[in-house]
Amino acid sequence: MRNLLLFVIRYHAFFIFVILEVIAFYVIIETGNKAQRNAWMSSANSVTGFFSKRYNNIVEYWNLPEQNEDLKVENARLKAQLKSSKFNHLADTIAVNDTLYEQQFTYIPAKVVNNSVNFQNNYLTLNRGARHGVKANMGVVTDKGLVGIVRKSTQNYASVLSLLNRDTRISAKIKRNNFFGSLVWEDKDPRYMTLNAIPKHVTIEESDTIITSGYSSIFPEGIIIGTVESHYQKPGSNFHTIKVLLTADLNQVNHVYVIKNLMVEEKQTLEETNKN
Repeated sequence: MRNLLLFVIRYHAFFIFVILEVIAFYVIIETGNKAQRNAWMSSANSVTGFFSKRYNNIVEYWNLPEQNEDLKVENARLKAQLKSSKFNHLADTIAVNDTLYEQQFTYIPAKVVNNSVNFQNNYLTLNRGARHGVKANMGVVTDKGLVGIVRKSTQNYASVLSLLNRDTRISAKIKRNNFFGSLVWEDKDPRYMTLNAIPKHVTIEESDTIITSGYSSIFPEGIIIGTVESHYQKPGSNFHTIKVLLTADLNQVNHVYVIKNLMVEEKQTLEETNKN
């Protein structure tokens, strides 16, 4: 207590100055003219707004991870409501009802925790596994296009066969005319893949959009893959070789969605009877 009194006595002039300044501001604000009052209020609001904005930015920054998770879940829910995620989604001439538009595809949000693009056979690792419903042979996409196919999963993680892998085969088609072929990667450039088996009589135009065909049990029809960069025919071949520029940059992929086909077992069982 004695030290506090000594401190106040030592700096009494400064404290008196501060008190007088506060009184002066109060008199100006309360009894001064309107212009002075407005100037003070404007300055006070600016200072308050400055610190309030900084505080809100800090709070929003720390809440970003939670907000991102919420957005991914919401995006997954919206994707599942798309027409392409419903069974019999091509039956446009038939009245829509719950039976015809039964749910076929759902989406599981995930984050890429490991990735490679520089090898002949590239893979990704996701932070979702069997515990979250992720299994082998499920498709993986981003909002910009395809990423790959789940190869295997553990309890909490999944290994994904990247599009940039020599073993990858994607059933794809030209959106403009519906001719389909097989999309492969020739381990040359991570920006491009090659679409084969398009008959030579088909007219190919540069910038044609390439999408999933829907003929596999992995991807719904209509997911964008890329655009035609160039094309040619090998001597003696009856098919085009088409260079496709991917819309998804696999070197920057971060947040993805795993596609779950709710009817995959039924389709595979039926197709197995054809083989037998």
